[in-house]
Amino acid sequence: MESAALVIDRTPAVEALTWPARAEALVVQSADHYNAAAELLKSIKALRQKIADTFGPHVKRAFDAHRALVAEQKAAEAPLVTAETTIKAKLVAYDTEQEQIRREEARRLQELARQDEERRRLAEAAAMERQAQATGDTSLQAEAEALIAEPVEAPVITVQKATPVVGGISYRTTYSARVTDKLALIAYVAAHPAFAALLDPNMPALNAQARSLKLALQIPGIVVDAKRDIAAGAGR
Repeated sequence: MESAALVIDRTPAVEALTWPARAEALVVQSADHYNAAAELLKSIKALRQKIADTFGPHVKRAFDAHRALVAEQKAAEAPLVTAETTIKAKLVAYDTEQEQIRREEARRLQELARQDEERRRLAEAAAMERQAQATGDTSLQAEAEALIAEPVEAPVITVQKATPVVGGISYRTTYSARVTDKLALIAYVAAHPAFAALLDPNMPALNAQARSLKLALQIPGIVVDAKRDIAAGAGR
């Protein structure tokens, strides 16, 4: 089967190669020059239309073929994506449950350790109080009272999670922010200008306002830029 690329008429593309030099050499210093340059601009428009007419059908066929293949690939992968999502959700649920169990066990063991430490201190303080009473040493009594008043800090207990370690399987936690009070955010940024980047302007909305109101648009902090351009048709 003959490739579509071999039947493309490249004459307009070859002709287009001469135009940058012609445009560079062009001088517009009079009304006649202006009219001549305008005609050249319309000739470029006509040549571009020829190129579009030449390549357009081939581009469309290639695009349609690409789109069809992408859709077919997506349809083929769809059951696997569904299965992958289901399995991942179950793995995450199990891992989350095991993490909760691990934390609860760590808290339980830490509380037991705290109670043991509290009992040890009470016993030590009681022994000091008995010795103070027996010897009349008031400093021992004060030391016992200070020992009882001192906060009990339990040792940190580490409990391993029961989730198996499987090669190729890893977890990552993704954090994202969500705006619940836009006005509060605006007020905070107004009071802390260093965070101004948190309020990116809505450029599509601002550009729509500029197109509608043009230079009459008056919003503090906004400047309307008016850029002139020229359009050329292929008509004579």
